[in-house]
Amino acid sequence: MGSTTLLKRVSSALLGIFLSMGSASPSIAAEAKPPTTSLPAFQETKAERDARMQWFRDAKFGMFIHWGLYSQLAGEWQDKTVTGGAEWIQEYLKIPSSQYSPLARTWKPSKYNAREWVRLMKAAGIKYVCITTKHHDGFCLWPTKMNDDWNITITPEGQDLLKPLADACHEEGLQFCIYHSVMDWHHQDWPNRPAYNDYAKGKPDIERFRTYLYGQLKELFTNYGPIGMVWFDGTWDRKIWTSDDGKALEDYTRSLQPSVILDNRSGYLPPQRKLDIAIANAYGYVFAGDYISPEGEVPSTGLPGIDWETCQTMQLPNNWGYNRLVGFRTFHDLLRQLIDVTSKGGNMLLNIGPSAEGEILPQARQSLAKFATWMQVNSEAIHGTTASPFGWLPFDGRCTQKPGKLFLHVFKAPTNGRLLVPMTSTVKRAYLLAAPDKDLTVTATAKGMLVALPASAPDSIASVVVVEPSGSVVAMDPPKNLSLGKKVTVSGEWKGREKELTKSHANDGNFDTIWAAEGEKAREGWVQIDLGTEEDVCAVVLDDHTYQRTRKFEVQAQVAGKWKTLVTGTTIGAHKREVFDAVKARLFRLMIQEATDTPVVNEFQLFGD
Repeated sequence: MGSTTLLKRVSSALLGIFLSMGSASPSIAAEAKPPTTSLPAFQETKAERDARMQWFRDAKFGMFIHWGLYSQLAGEWQDKTVTGGAEWIQEYLKIPSSQYSPLARTWKPSKYNAREWVRLMKAAGIKYVCITTKHHDGFCLWPTKMNDDWNITITPEGQDLLKPLADACHEEGLQFCIYHSVMDWHHQDWPNRPAYNDYAKGKPDIERFRTYLYGQLKELFTNYGPIGMVWFDGTWDRKIWTSDDGKALEDYTRSLQPSVILDNRSGYLPPQRKLDIAIANAYGYVFAGDYISPEGEVPSTGLPGIDWETCQTMQLPNNWGYNRLVGFRTFHDLLRQLIDVTSKGGNMLLNIGPSAEGEILPQARQSLAKFATWMQVNSEAIHGTTASPFGWLPFDGRCTQKPGKLFLHVFKAPTNGRLLVPMTSTVKRAYLLAAPDKDLTVTATAKGMLVALPASAPDSIASVVVVEPSGSVVAMDPPKNLSLGKKVTVSGEWKGREKELTKSHANDGNFDTIWAAEGEKAREGWVQIDLGTEEDVCAVVLDDHTYQRTRKFEVQAQVAGKWKTLVTGTTIGAHKREVFDAVKARLFRLMIQEATDTPVVNEFQLFGD
């Protein structure tokens, strides 16, 4: 479509008056028709789609960057604080726009060095970078012509923050991607503008807002080179942003650069597929755009045949923008989540929240440096791989693969020093990625191929063993769920809700049903399964995804009349699998020793050797 003329209501001189008065004017809306409402639907063949999606499928590891005015507040406003969601601080604390807007006049990202950022990320194995061009507060990190009062030009240094990053990504061979919020708390024409937007006047006009939104997207696609992906957000209120709105947004965006990849959050809601997995946040699992975007969670079994990407933030508990009040996730957990996601066929978009000055925080730098060290040895086992061919692994770890190679990511080496690969395929060669010139001994057994491991692991978090099978991989059947429908005893049941929250839900094989402990005051509880006879058990699957209240737990088996601890941990979440040396027992217990509220269990499953 042709460009539209922007009719400004406020002159540059008046803008200066507004700023000198210590407030910002309402966002300036165009008085022209929306760029388009009737573009033809985007169409492509399967081969064309596969070619367009290939870089995304190969990349596996991306970097999310949440950076904006909220980075100055870093979780604090006057005498109030937020511990989670620092980028939402204006909404959480209902900060009036007239008090939030002056942050623009004090923001000085003087330490921002886009090339240094990109080189640090590239060394860590990052293949694409996605930055918040505009978050929900509506402030724009580039010199948009669609408003005079709410973009980077009104900051003291006035520098375009996107151009250096886009240029650095293109020069270093990383895909430059953008996050763009549809929802806009600052814009007077956003249909559900908040009450704390004390600048807004008159009745919101969705068509003026659409012109503003489309005009900004056209700027981004025109001025920053190839854009690999757009991560839309803020479209969950379907009363004000309909499926038709989302479809039109997708079509318009694709008309700007047909090669672009879109997340599933445009607001478009075509007929949906049914997924037989536990889901904590349905918004991320809408089928639209090009891929599914679960947020902070990993689909328990992956999503075979579906492109997907889980986003996770470095800073606890759920801060995407920088928060000076809280800590960071450990590199141990971040690396293992990347491996878990990759083994299930997905991508991981790992978020950092730079400081207001433009520095990557020391804790984030340390994690990226550790990723770089690990990737120097093991990147082959991540980039360009596909999901594990196995439905089950009899060791603590994960598997990724490429044609002719299996990459076994070993988290904890078996105590007997032998790694069992559950396949009947013969093996040409096995070795560690850390020592590719030294072959490992492989022995065929009735349960699969046994790989003899060295006495010490090359990496304390995840060592990678490469197995080169002869021909295609023929996986063996996974072990049987021994606990399904077996006798269950519990510490107690919620009185009056026994039928709804019954103990039999704990091992009925349904991840959507729950058992709950005695009542509102309970903060601990236990579930015991009686297998009827002694069985060899080598793994458990735990799940409390509905409420995720567990903070300390233990799995035990009764051996020779005494309870033996098999697994300990803190949180459980969705489909947590723990593997251990086989234990022969009849009785097994899940002990929830600490919980934030009434303990709830979706599933407690036991699997045979």
